[in-house]
Amino acid sequence: MTNKTTSKISVIIPTYNEAGNLPVLIKNIFDQSIQNLHLLIIDDSSPDGTAIIANQLAKEYPGKIELIQREAKLGLGSAYKIGYQKAIASDVDIVVQMDADLSHSPQYIPEFLKQLDNADIVIGSRYIEGGKVDRDWNLLRKMISKLGVISIRIVTGLKIKDVTSGFKAYKIEVLKALNLEGLKCDGFGFQAEMIHSCAQSGYLIKEHPIYFRDRTKGKSKMSIQIILEAIKYLTLIRFK
Repeated sequence: MTNKTTSKISVIIPTYNEAGNLPVLIKNIFDQSIQNLHLLIIDDSSPDGTAIIANQLAKEYPGKIELIQREAKLGLGSAYKIGYQKAIASDVDIVVQMDADLSHSPQYIPEFLKQLDNADIVIGSRYIEGGKVDRDWNLLRKMISKLGVISIRIVTGLKIKDVTSGFKAYKIEVLKALNLEGLKCDGFGFQAEMIHSCAQSGYLIKEHPIYFRDRTKGKSKMSIQIILEAIKYLTLIRFK
């Protein structure tokens, strides 16, 4: 059982051009009053000054925020792998990962931690009962997201409803056991490959319904090309 009063928790937040969203997100996370919580921000050399904002926030919350600055835009998957490895080396108990664009509400983090009492991984799901996407999403975006998820579920054979969700919580034992360097996908496909690897390893995965809010600042990085690339790589992984 996860002892939420003593567990060390690392929240991994990859960023690229999120200077306008980061201060709000960080405040909302710490407003949850979760003990022993530390943030790891991994920035891919954002031209909008995201790293500058992150450093300012680290001064506002001393000892609570660490920034890793990378020299180029190296991708979401590699950012998460660096974050996982850092968490393992830091001897944390739980890793939470989330987007920086305010689409993932920190209010769900305490619920994820409770769910980890009876699971190894918790996924913030848009597509189970009680989950929703922003009503401001246009029809094309909804179709791209839903068709992408369905296609990846078919390719991977996963029963999980939201295989591409970037909002998750892991027990650290899961990340320690996985071959992180063996993961091949980046971006959109990385989320599905991680869950596919966890499912193949026999870990108990639960989905928790979330409301996925559309970003109000910055530009979405999703495209049909990204989804098609993810499907291609996941097909190779499934049938290799």
